[in-house]
Amino acid sequence: MALILVNDRLAQAIKEARIARKMHQDDVSIETGISSSHLYNIEKGYFRIDRDKVQKLCDLYKLNLENFLNEEVAPIELDISQYIKLIEWELTQNPSKAMEHLRQIESQQVHLFGKNAILEMYVNYIRAKYSKMNEQYDLAIKHYNAVIKIATESGESLHHNMIAASYFGISQILHRQNKLLQALQVVQLGIQNFVPDGERSYNYVLFRINQASILEKMDRDHEALNLIEKYWTDRSYLDFSDARLNLYQIKTEILIKQERFQEAVSIAQEGFELARLDGNVDRVFEFLSSIGYSFARLGNLQIAKVYFEEANQLQSKLKRKVLASTTYIHLAKIYLLQERFEDAKQHLEIALTLSQNDEYYYAKALTAMGEAHYHQEKMESALQYLDTAWRIATRLNLDNMVRYTLTLLLDISHHLKTSIHEEYLESFRSTFIKPTTQGGIGMFGFVNDPPDN
Repeated sequence: MALILVNDRLAQAIKEARIARKMHQDDVSIETGISSSHLYNIEKGYFRIDRDKVQKLCDLYKLNLENFLNEEVAPIELDISQYIKLIEWELTQNPSKAMEHLRQIESQQVHLFGKNAILEMYVNYIRAKYSKMNEQYDLAIKHYNAVIKIATESGESLHHNMIAASYFGISQILHRQNKLLQALQVVQLGIQNFVPDGERSYNYVLFRINQASILEKMDRDHEALNLIEKYWTDRSYLDFSDARLNLYQIKTEILIKQERFQEAVSIAQEGFELARLDGNVDRVFEFLSSIGYSFARLGNLQIAKVYFEEANQLQSKLKRKVLASTTYIHLAKIYLLQERFEDAKQHLEIALTLSQNDEYYYAKALTAMGEAHYHQEKMESALQYLDTAWRIATRLNLDNMVRYTLTLLLDISHHLKTSIHEEYLESFRSTFIKPTTQGGIGMFGFVNDPPDN
């Protein structure tokens, strides 16, 4: 089967001939037996396809194929890695157009030079990022793994740092899916495969911030804070604004867990100002919520109310709607401290609805709801909420939440004299024997997200 590359001039001629005959691509597909997807790509140009199929179209439209094939295809003078970076940028502005350009450049390069590892590696990398954007996480991981395999087998491509970049992408996905232990392991693989004097050197700092973000989420705050402090002094020089903002958010939440609320307010207000100038609505929301909670814990409820109300006005603009659940958990926690249990439960019902598609946030809302019922001595319902939260926390390796829920579950099951008490007791023993480096229980802090690439 002889393959030819449909150049721009031929593609335009075929498209114009079809339109002149007032035919749809589906009509042409029926008449020629060429699939609609192939017809679409032919009319877009720079598409490698069986010559016989193109000849069928030319016969249908009375076009002389040879007149178009005599035209040489000029190679792209720009280095392929630089061209791919342009496509990466376009991916953030117009994803479908970026993928069309990727298809064209791939077809052209293969036609001129044949398949090569560098091209195949970059094509898989862009497809991975595109799939991740569309939350097709399994497909994204498949493409990232293809990049790692190609780069590993082709030693000449190691300096491109595509292995490390792909591990970073996979760690982001696992982080978003709350597979925290796996995400942490993948981050370590990325750091191990990082080439310091290679391309994309910025990935190293992103790796470390992502690592700190995961550690904080797992309540391993001492380790997370150590990482954050390494980059804190030079935070204004970070290349990526979202990475810098994530640095602020992680430090804010660790300070909140340590009940250093005044310091948390100071850091969060600085982060809020940067997020506001950057136009990052999700980060603005996070900082407003954290500031509001900190002021509430300091006893300044009127000031806290102002920040919470401002945060709530942004809910409809959030990219990640689940973020809103933590504001309701914050408010509920304040009501719990004030023994306003019905008000707390009302807010937690909203939090549970908002977080039902994210287990991490959902477990936090369940824990707070269980605590509200526990304080009202509604032990049966408290048991249901806390048991579900405990099982999710166990699955996600959230050790602090596991310990906290188990402590309440032991008391409740003992009070109710249920048979499940022995299961809780055994889990309690094994959990508290497990070594840990973190301190303090932080059930109600805001959850930071992985920094975007």
